Amino acid sequence: MQELIDVGDGSVWAEDTGGDLPPVVLLHPGTGDSRIWDPVRERLTGEYRLIRYDVRGFGRSAPPARRFSLLDDLRRVLDRFGAGPALFAGCSMGGGTTLDLALAEPDRVRGMVLACPGISGAPPAHDPADEPDSPDPAIFLEQGVTRWARAGRDPVVVDQLRSSVRFWLHWADTLAGDGDTWSRLEDITTPGVLLLGDLERPSFVPACLEAARRLPACRLQRVSGADHFLPLRAPDIVVESLRSLTRADA
Repeated sequence: MQELIDVGDGSVWAEDTGGDLPPVVLLHPGTGDSRIWDPVRERLTGEYRLIRYDVRGFGRSAPPARRFSLLDDLRRVLDRFGAGPALFAGCSMGGGTTLDLALAEPDRVRGMVLACPGISGAPPAHDPADEPDSPDPAIFLEQGVTRWARAGRDPVVVDQLRSSVRFWLHWADTLAGDGDTWSRLEDITTPGVLLLGDLERPSFVPACLEAARRLPACRLQRVSGADHFLPLRAPDIVVESLRSLTRADA
């Protein structure tokens, strides 16, 4: 089932496969949209109830009309679909939202797969070779390929980056902060797996390693040949991580 969900002062496109199956919520990165989960979705259909959506201004969702909270929008999607305690898989920005929810409402998160999570309050990622973000969409896209797609210029990856360009160039200032989860990682006791590709953007790596160390119930798994687009580069590892959390919870 696909629908537009009212998030108070806007709407987001969302999909729920439904059924009486364990729910898994898939949260996309700021470098793409919910289609990044297509390979994972294909592998898990019929095994889990899969919920995903496009953040405002990404993919099939409407542009933001004013400042908004990723965490509040996630809550509204979960409430609309009546999703009880669920497993979460979040990539980058989506991983950060997963952690924000696990801190604020731990009863809603049974387990979490964090693919190179971007965490609220963490030190900003900036590599010495980075040039200032260009206001030109074509150049901005190429900057994204250089920074985030170190495993190769796959057309699907480039399309994901292209989907994110309009948000960061036009509506980035509408994204409200959801606190400082970084300073409270030790308080998050939800079982988790943190996936980190060996081709991840170098400045992103230290925060991920520290997060894996500080989260009490989280194990680190390094992924060979993967960059920031883990759900596309290594879907089988994402799937097995979710299954391992299901087995542990049984």
